[in-house]
Amino acid sequence: MHTSLPPRVVADALWLLTARSRGGQHWLNNATCTVNAIEIAGQSQPVSLLEHQSKWQESYVASPRSTWLRYPRQEILRQVSPAWAQAIKLGSCAILGPLSALLKASKLDQAAIVANHLVSTNLYTDWSANEISTATDKLQSTYPQHPLMMRNICPQVNPELTESLLSTGWQLFPSRMIYLCDPQQASAWKHNHVRQDARLLDNTEVEVLTHEALQMQDIAVLQELYRQLFIDKHSYLNPDFSAAFFELCLETQFLEMHALRWQGRLVGVIGMYTHHENGWLTTPLIGYDTSLPKELGLYRRLMALLLKTAREKKLKLHYSSGASQFKRARGGTPHLEYTAIYNRHLSTTAVQSARIFGRLLSTFAPALLKKADGI
Repeated sequence: MHTSLPPRVVADALWLLTARSRGGQHWLNNATCTVNAIEIAGQSQPVSLLEHQSKWQESYVASPRSTWLRYPRQEILRQVSPAWAQAIKLGSCAILGPLSALLKASKLDQAAIVANHLVSTNLYTDWSANEISTATDKLQSTYPQHPLMMRNICPQVNPELTESLLSTGWQLFPSRMIYLCDPQQASAWKHNHVRQDARLLDNTEVEVLTHEALQMQDIAVLQELYRQLFIDKHSYLNPDFSAAFFELCLETQFLEMHALRWQGRLVGVIGMYTHHENGWLTTPLIGYDTSLPKELGLYRRLMALLLKTAREKKLKLHYSSGASQFKRARGGTPHLEYTAIYNRHLSTTAVQSARIFGRLLSTFAPALLKKADGI
């Protein structure tokens, strides 16, 4: 009897098959990494490995150096006045110089990143300790010269996976502050901003288009809307999704796409990633026409649509990071997210350097992340 595979499995398989043959840069313009595969619990998962660690424009989703050093420095410089920028640059060199040396000695900038789909937030199955142990053994033999890494580990999202990693000898390094929300709880809908956003979404001045309503000829506009927000306004270290990635999403719902249309043209886009197995929904792709008046509330409409969709699908909402004040006002609760590291198979120098790097992160990063997010 013929049984069709779930759309999520098909979309992930096509993403991986293409990435293995063409590299991460097929899906991201700023991820020149090779992509291999590892089987975990009977399913193939991507393993990304950066080819050019020295490239300064590599996205943080592929480059640990961009995650921990380049992106935070860029964020600080973006938020200060030009008068302070030079002083910040000089000060950051004094701090980031030693950290950069530790990162290099630890070989963390050459890590094999497991189950990495090159998006801001990877959602995982809660793999057991036995499944993680088996995968770790395979990975060590496949990548004997590289640390192993897994991004986006949060105990509140994947409690069993977190425990499985720790019990197998993986370490957790703080990476960012994320926001989580459960739209199934009535309390999530009592926030004034949530009610206001819901009313705004119902306002038909701006039309909401479903995935099915979008066409291949819309890709150039959708890509530009995303780039206006995440690349032009924020950072070139964010994932710079290619036209091929948008095409994949429209064809397979790798991300379920929705768009906003105003006065006959597309002015906003959101791509939702659903992981029914662990019950979470997130959005690795969102953008809007930043030249339009704020009164249109395009970002508010998109985030209201995200919250509404999570409730309809009976899923919890992973708000990811950034826009902290906005997300807290809409029921997002802050949690630390970690990057898991395994390096017991490496040299003593690499292991000790990573231990010092991790200790520095664990000591200073949580307080800095909370302060940056106004917590």
